[in-house]
Amino acid sequence: MIYYWYSIIKILILRNFQSEVNYDQTIKRTFRVGPFDCDGLRVMTAAKYPVYMDFIRWELIARSKLYKAIVKRKLAPSLGSQKIIYRKPLKIWSKFDVILESAGMDDKWVYYVHYFEQENEVKAIGIARTLVWKRDTPTALTDIMKEVGATEKIDPPLWVLNIFKEDKEIIENANKKNYSQQRV
Repeated sequence: MIYYWYSIIKILILRNFQSEVNYDQTIKRTFRVGPFDCDGLRVMTAAKYPVYMDFIRWELIARSKLYKAIVKRKLAPSLGSQKIIYRKPLKIWSKFDVILESAGMDDKWVYYVHYFEQENEVKAIGIARTLVWKRDTPTALTDIMKEVGATEKIDPPLWVLNIFKEDKEIIENANKKNYSQQRV
């Protein structure tokens, strides 16, 4: 967790020395698989992919007008759901790129696709939908997006929407089973 917060603070400091990007601009960052990213087989563990996805989304927020619209208002950019498709492993000490691409938005969610590339080959893809919270309540995403210059809504591709289609029902069904009160 220390490395996570160190990286977020570094992103927030470096924003002062980097060029501004647009809220829907595709951005890319190169990372290296370190020993603490790996499992016993010396490949990046599945748990680390979401961390790198967070880093690149934070970089987009920090370097765009989203920073002022979200963070300085004391709002919380939050992850609503994400799906990751793993294709090939990333090996220890190897460099890889994370490419963040905006996939569109609706009234509540902003959708992103994260590509994990190495040597011009996609090794994994992470698809995420995010929203903005204040005091446990989703805020008006439309207002925030207008403030950063989003003049028109860009509908996410159908394949992205379909990935998250049944998320709400899955959670509701799990709540009906009441796992928290069942004994192991």
